[in-house]
Amino acid sequence: MCYLIRDSLIPILVGNWAIAITDPVESNYALTAKEMLLAQNYLSPQIYGHYWYDKPIFFYWEVIAGFKLFGINEWGARFFPALFGVLGLFMTYWFGYKVYNRAIGFMSALILGTSFEYWLIAKAVITDMTLFVFFNAALICFYLGYSRLQRNYYYGAYFFAGLAVLTKGPIGLLLPGLIVILFLISQQNYKELLRMKWLGGTVIFLLVAGPWYYFMYKTHGMEFINVFFGVHNVLRATVSEHPRDNVWYYYLGMFVIGFFPWIFTVPAMLKRYWQDRRSQLNTKSFWQRWCTFDQTTTFY
Repeated sequence: MCYLIRDSLIPILVGNWAIAITDPVESNYALTAKEMLLAQNYLSPQIYGHYWYDKPIFFYWEVIAGFKLFGINEWGARFFPALFGVLGLFMTYWFGYKVYNRAIGFMSALILGTSFEYWLIAKAVITDMTLFVFFNAALICFYLGYSRLQRNYYYGAYFFAGLAVLTKGPIGLLLPGLIVILFLISQQNYKELLRMKWLGGTVIFLLVAGPWYYFMYKTHGMEFINVFFGVHNVLRATVSEHPRDNVWYYYLGMFVIGFFPWIFTVPAMLKRYWQDRRSQLNTKSFWQRWCTFDQTTTFY
């Protein structure tokens, strides 16, 4: 555990005070949080003196908290996104330890933390790392509830899905929900859908995500609905924002670059899974998990 703390904190946190915020996306998030802090407005995102409805509130709260603790600077802006990066590694370790053993948990966290894209996103002032933590926490809670028949874990899935929706919008619920449904279909276990604590879970989800959305609707009316849901969710999910990157191999290239240097282990891994019929990850379950990966890269 001590090694994991050291090996995650150092590469993710070191140098964050010296990395200038020049990327347009980072600049938008940081400037929005700065304007909200100076205006003492902690609920309605604003930039250049105007309200804007690009993302929900949670990530702005993160950056504002960093500014309050460390001042309005690069370190303050990057502190909590980086902290979520560290939290994501501990979550990966805990899940691997819970399902398999301590060694697998440690190696899983080590591989994830030393992958290029994870390291890069953990140092960036963007919503992705926070969404990653909440998104995967929801799926972990579902898996533990399903595999161990301890269905109170499902409440955790609803809770973290609510936080994901507060971070990125409806995709924070739709994507993990789609993955859960595809998994249950692949297992031919349709009855489990009826056992997923829908009533209590829905209450938890609405208590977490609902108040901010209700406030925004009451305060800004249909402008918020039309711009946030219509433009920044439906339109951006169905129309390419960057047409020049709209090529079939784009995400394949991103996977190769993002998973560096561990991408070189993938051929050996695939060979082992095909040859070792005694492995718990047999051919059928391998393709089930690959479909899960494909859904994530396609829509996220």
